[in-house]
Amino acid sequence: MQSGGITQVMIWFVAGAGTIMLLYYAVRLSHAWRASGRVAASHSAIRTRLAAVSLDTQIATEWTDGRRRLDVLLALMEVLAASLKQEVEKLNRLDTSDAFYERTARGMVNPALRRFTFDQHLRDECRVLVPLLEFCGRDLADSQGMNTTEQLAVLAEIKAAIQSVDRG
Repeated sequence: MQSGGITQVMIWFVAGAGTIMLLYYAVRLSHAWRASGRVAASHSAIRTRLAAVSLDTQIATEWTDGRRRLDVLLALMEVLAASLKQEVEKLNRLDTSDAFYERTARGMVNPALRRFTFDQHLRDECRVLVPLLEFCGRDLADSQGMNTTEQLAVLAEIKAAIQSVDRG
């Protein structure tokens, strides 16, 4: 019975280490993303009717709002990385010979599972958001002459990091 619990804890430990690795790379990319240019600070509370707004304005708005959302996602992933790192350190400090080891380890699994699930949803949102931002960035560069080269390079790195974690 205790062997099964230890096996389960080890599986969670390996999954946690993999997630921490993902979050570590997300944090590094987050810093590169932030350094590549801050998101515009303006944010209107009431949007005008979409029909009255030109396509160029809509794409520029998506570019700005999407970059703001990606900043939030990367910041959340950074917080998750720190939290998961603390959980793994606590798990490593548990005494396996303690009579309450299995119960304590099991109690630590549920919060970790919530973090993993939340992290998965954040990555899913990034998978959808990054291609939209790539389109907007290329369109703004082509149609309005904006220099989005640096931001597009960072987006490509974020996309590659997410894909590399998905592959294994």
